[in-house]
Amino acid sequence: MLFTSLHFVVFFLVVLALNQPLRRWPVAQKLMLLAASYYFYGQWEWHYLLLIWFSTIVDYAIGLRLPVARHPRRLIALSVVVNLGFLAIFKYANWLIDTINGTAGALGSAFHVTPIDVLLPVGISFYTFQSLSYTIDVYRRELPPRRNLLDYALAVAFFPQLEAGPIVRAKEFFHELDGSQRIDAGDVQRALVLIALGYVKKLVFADNLALIADPVFDDPSAHGFWDTLLAVYAFAFQIYCDFSGYTDIATGCALLLGIRFPLNFNHPYVAESLQEFWRRWHITLSRWLRDYLYIALGGSRRGSLRTYANLMITMLLGGLWHGASWNFVIWGGIHGLYLSFERAVLFRLPWWNGSNRAARSLRILVTFHLVCFAWIFFRAHTFEQSRAILANLAHPSLDGFSSGDHLGIALLVLALFTAQFLGAYGKLKERLARSPGPLFACAVALAALGVIWFTPAATIPFIYFQF
Repeated sequence: MLFTSLHFVVFFLVVLALNQPLRRWPVAQKLMLLAASYYFYGQWEWHYLLLIWFSTIVDYAIGLRLPVARHPRRLIALSVVVNLGFLAIFKYANWLIDTINGTAGALGSAFHVTPIDVLLPVGISFYTFQSLSYTIDVYRRELPPRRNLLDYALAVAFFPQLEAGPIVRAKEFFHELDGSQRIDAGDVQRALVLIALGYVKKLVFADNLALIADPVFDDPSAHGFWDTLLAVYAFAFQIYCDFSGYTDIATGCALLLGIRFPLNFNHPYVAESLQEFWRRWHITLSRWLRDYLYIALGGSRRGSLRTYANLMITMLLGGLWHGASWNFVIWGGIHGLYLSFERAVLFRLPWWNGSNRAARSLRILVTFHLVCFAWIFFRAHTFEQSRAILANLAHPSLDGFSSGDHLGIALLVLALFTAQFLGAYGKLKERLARSPGPLFACAVALAALGVIWFTPAATIPFIYFQF
């Protein structure tokens, strides 16, 4: 069920209408929310609810046993194997088989493994990481085991973040679930601002930017330098508007239900370093990788070389988490190199770390373009397409520039880049959330008109649904 469908709007209004009176009876409220979450996910594929149920039961049982187990490491290993095993089968098995078959063919061997016929479950990467964080936190004694199965099942399957995040840790969700869940008029206004902004980001900007980026990335040989350059910029803002738009809608819907989600995006394109970029982009994934992978590997506690190796391993696996493709591995590796080079070189250069406006502007521009370069591998379907994109960019020329088409796209990209600064330093979202009634009503009305006027005819799924 897509957030952008009428089906979802009707579904959410029904859930919201039921949620308010049921707050007097917490068990009934939780049962309703859990049933709604399973219905929401089941609209995509009912059979894969079995995966969520199995993962929920296994990790719930492991969580109960961990504090009293004689060998807790065996239990946490079981949780890791079960959760990552699902990912391996459904997300990576065919990729591995294709790699084996391709290698065998390149070596002249007739060896061939038949791919398995499975459909990738929507959101499996997200709810798997959420479930894993629970058992790891219980193992580390940072969280007591949840004895109420209903609470834990709802933490895993809560529908606003089920399909594409944010990755809400169990202790964060339980904190909200155990609270009053009461919201005031200010919370309602903030939620409506988030939902309106999310729809504008997705339908007005992301889906229209896709019309610019997709033709070039799908067939780079048919396009020249200017088409390619602007397509790279367009995709940078497409993926931001698409993913942060989903997060805004999810956060707003959860808030109306009395659950507050952690911040997941904080205007990443104003970052002055790659380290800062990852503190602003997909924050809940970044901190998951930091807390459960990077720190577990040793973090920065064992010398410079080990730190760089840990950064590289973390980013390579972070890239692989996004999808079963060597391009995602390359994308993660590029970011690992960026982060290592910053620590080893750039952070030690006085002229690079200046506090004046010129130095800060330079860092922002360099960081943004390094991120855009890496996005090429993220967006391209194959390494060959990535090479074709890079080949187009390697031959800059004024030939083929259209003051009508290209200038318009360039101005749109510049406007979106400027909006990052207005949002980060002008606090526009926060101001709208606290604005007086008439100004708030005008802003929501303008958002609705923008969605009506500028939404493309074709429905485009959220990019992160494939992960």
